[in-house]
Amino acid sequence: RLSQADLGDVTSTALGARRSTMSTLAYRPALIAASPPRASLAPRRGPVARAAPSVSVAPSPRVRLGVGHRGAQSSRIVRARFFGPFKREDATTAVEPAPTPTPEPEDTSASFDLLDLRSGASDAVAVAAQAWERVDDVVMGGVSSSAIGPDLAGRDCLVWAGKCRTQGGGFTGCRSVALKTPLDLTAFDGISIVCGLESDDEPARRTWKATVRTQNNRGEVVYQASFVPPVSLASSSSTKDAGTEDAIAIPTEVRIPWESFRLVRGPVAVPDVPPLSADRCGEVYGLGLIMSRFGPNGPMPDFRDGPFRLALHSYGVYALNGEDIDPPCSLPRAAMLGDRSSENSGRTKNSPLSLVLGPLIKLVFSEKARRRKRCRELLKERYGIGEFGARFGKGRRMKAARLGGELAALREGARELVRDAVAAALTLPLRGLFVLISKVAALVRAVKGEKQLPPMR
Repeated sequence: RLSQADLGDVTSTALGARRSTMSTLAYRPALIAASPPRASLAPRRGPVARAAPSVSVAPSPRVRLGVGHRGAQSSRIVRARFFGPFKREDATTAVEPAPTPTPEPEDTSASFDLLDLRSGASDAVAVAAQAWERVDDVVMGGVSSSAIGPDLAGRDCLVWAGKCRTQGGGFTGCRSVALKTPLDLTAFDGISIVCGLESDDEPARRTWKATVRTQNNRGEVVYQASFVPPVSLASSSSTKDAGTEDAIAIPTEVRIPWESFRLVRGPVAVPDVPPLSADRCGEVYGLGLIMSRFGPNGPMPDFRDGPFRLALHSYGVYALNGEDIDPPCSLPRAAMLGDRSSENSGRTKNSPLSLVLGPLIKLVFSEKARRRKRCRELLKERYGIGEFGARFGKGRRMKAARLGGELAALREGARELVRDAVAAALTLPLRGLFVLISKVAALVRAVKGEKQLPPMR
C-alpha cells in the first residue's frame, strides 16, 4: 500500500512521461520534414520526372495536443503539410528542368550512280541498258529466262524481269558487260542499289545477290553478298497490277558494305578467304545481280519460282564521308560501248580458239534446244508421251498450226532431230575436255601452293 507522498511521486512521474510523449508527437511532423526523402521506386518516363511533394515548416498558432490536461500543452509551434490524397491542394510539385537536346550528327554520306540514269541525256536509259547482259541457268542446263532493258512505261529506270524455273538450274542473273577500263572503287564503302520489287510482295522467298568481279575474266569465281530488295507495291496485295502508276511506291536505297561480300564459286563459298575490302577494289571488272533458289544453306525449301520484275533505279557505290570525293567512272564509259562486244572485252573475240569453239558451244548449249528437251520431258511425265510421239505426234501438230502446214512441220522436226543428235555426239568429248581443263587448273594451283576451289554443286 502506497502512502500519500509515494502516490504524489507516482502521479508526478506519470504526468512527466505523458508530457514527454505528447511533446514527441508534436515534433513528429517536423522530424518527417527534416528527414531526407526516400528514393522513388516509380520508373522515370522520359527526361523529365516528378519529384516528391515538398514539406515546409513555418510559424503557426499553438497546437493543443492534450485534452483536458493543461500540462500537456506543447510550448512548440509546428505546422506540417502532408502529401496524399486527403490534402491534394497542399502538395507542391517540383519538376526537373528539361535536358538540352543533343543535335543529331550531320549525314555526310553520299551515293553515286554508275549507270548515269540521271545524266539528262535523252538516250541515258538506253545506253545504261546496253551496259548489261543476262546470265541465266541455261548455261547449266536450266530453262529460266530473263531480260534487262528500259522501262516501257517511260520511267528513268531499268527493268529486270523474267521467269525462274527450278528444273535444271534455278537462277537468273544480269551483269555488266566486260569492262575495258576497270573501275577504281577504293574511295567508297560499298554498293548502293536503289530498286523495288514490283511483281509480288514476297522478296524473302528468293535469294537476291549483288556481285563484284575483281578478276579480269568471265569465270564463276566472284564476290557475292545477299540483300532483300524492298517491295515497291503501294499495297501488300500481290494481285494488284504492278504496271499502274498508283501501284508503284517510292524506291528505297539498299547499301551493302564491302565486308558483306564473300568469294564464291557458283553458289558455294570459297573457304578461308577474307571478305572483300576497299583496298581490293582498285580494279573492279564487273558488277551484277543474281536471283536464285540457292541460299547460304543450300536450296530454299519455300522458293517462289515463276515470274518476277525488279525496277532498277540506280546501281552504284556509296561513301560514308562523301565530302570531296570525285564520282567514279560510269559503267557505259568503262565498257566503251562503241564496240558492242560483251564477252572478254574483245580480247578473244577474234582468237582462233573462239572461232572454233564458239559455234560448237552454241550448238551444244543452245537455249532453244534445252527448252524443247524440257518440254518433251514434261509431256512424258504428265501424259506419258514418248520421245518419238513428242517430236512427230503432238509436237508435229503444234508445229503445223504454227507454221501453217504439215510439210513445214516435218522439215523443222527433222532439222531439230539432226541438230540434237549432233549436239549429243559432241557432248561427250566436250565434257571430257572440260574435265581435263579443270584437272590441269587444279594441278597448277597445287604447284603454286594456292588453295583449291570448292567443287560445284
